Amino acid sequence: MIKCPECGARHYPGTLFCDNCGAALHPAAQEHVAGLAVAAGRHQAAGDSEGKVHRLQDQTGPDWPPLRVIVPHRGVELTLDASVIHVGRADPESGYVPELDLTAYDGLDRGVSRRHAIVRRTADGITVVDRHSSNGTWLDGRQLEPGRSYEVPQGATLRFGDLLVQLSITN
Repeated sequence: MIKCPECGARHYPGTLFCDNCGAALHPAAQEHVAGLAVAAGRHQAAGDSEGKVHRLQDQTGPDWPPLRVIVPHRGVELTLDASVIHVGRADPESGYVPELDLTAYDGLDRGVSRRHAIVRRTADGITVVDRHSSNGTWLDGRQLEPGRSYEVPQGATLRFGDLLVQLSITN
């Protein structure tokens, strides 16, 4: 097991990002995050003298358009402004509420895990990582490998378990 330098959560070796706080754990993920920072003009050091990894500053705001989320079977459209969006269902016992809580949209019945996936905004668009969910995450009909980051093309459909969601960057 490896320990997250940010929050102390324990993960299997090879995990790219911490499921708890989103910090880059694997050297490849750390390089990717550092590359995004350079590309976005917000370069931060990849580490300090203690080896602590720094995360990108939140890149939301007037120059970063919101993310539009559509839940087609319910005819619901949501707008989210965060650069890191945890997808899943609320857990009342622990107090956990993801930024995209699919509980009210039949998340439980459709197989959405409490900590199902992470959607990230990058300078180039949107990425998604399945967090080893019970019923999987699908991108345009293709099941994603858990723990691996995938680019989400504009207008693509994601399926969390059996719940269909469309993501796009608003203009």
